[in-house]
Amino acid sequence: MHISFKELTAEEVQQYIELQSPIYAENVSSNQGIPKEKALRDAEQTYKLLSEENRKTGQYIGHIFCEEKKQRVGIIWYNTQAERDRVFIYHIYIEEAFRKQGYAHAALTLVEDVARRENVSRMALNVFAANEDAQRLYERLGYETASIVKTKKL
Repeated sequence: MHISFKELTAEEVQQYIELQSPIYAENVSSNQGIPKEKALRDAEQTYKLLSEENRKTGQYIGHIFCEEKKQRVGIIWYNTQAERDRVFIYHIYIEEAFRKQGYAHAALTLVEDVARRENVSRMALNVFAANEDAQRLYERLGYETASIVKTKKL
């Protein structure tokens, strides 16, 4: 399978933010016990990283494109953080119809190639505990747990 990344247009970035910001806030709220209003404000701050100016200086968001099928199969958002010697993956999303076919694996491998070209030696990401499929994928790819946040509902 051969994939590539195709950068989102400014309009597509805005659509992505409008769609993903409330979804992300809901996940943060339900997984970390943060009030929904606070989680939404935090999400809005996070998605400001996708401003046009930031996309010129290390933030990248693009379609995951399958060359053989000639179609988009997902989206990837990452940031090269040379000062931290890492590429941080904010979001990887594979469309439902293309899941469990190796696209996420291929996309993460392609980001590793980007990191090597940028002379960065580490990859990092966050994953919610409930996302067991993603956790298994990251483990197969050699990601190690660096931090664990525990919550307790009272």
